[in-house]
Amino acid sequence: MENPVFELVAQQFEKQVGKNYSRATEVENQSGLRPCFNISGENSLTLPQLSFHFKGGAEMVLPLADYFSFLDDSVICMTIVTNSAAEGAVGPGPAIILGNYQQQNFYLEYDLENERLGFQKQLCK
Repeated sequence: MENPVFELVAQQFEKQVGKNYSRATEVENQSGLRPCFNISGENSLTLPQLSFHFKGGAEMVLPLADYFSFLDDSVICMTIVTNSAAEGAVGPGPAIILGNYQQQNFYLEYDLENERLGFQKQLCK
């Protein structure tokens, strides 16, 4: 995800999730993922929903497992990453990469001729 967009998403998760859970900065430093939160001792979690809104009105609502991952019983991390390594690269315009975590349990169709992306939820086994 482009860094400015990633920062907005990460900040919102930090703001909303940080009300209930402390940051796991040591895990962030080791894993490269962020934000991460300490959830030790929690029986249930309340995490915000994430959805992508596309030109034309389509909305892709992601299941929790597609954007947060349990690293163990005590830490959960957002699995969306930034393209900050490519920062400064010039492209044709804003872009977003749907990584393998975000594509889980979706059927994706790339229509190159019409420059469209189709998607449908499905349960992959």
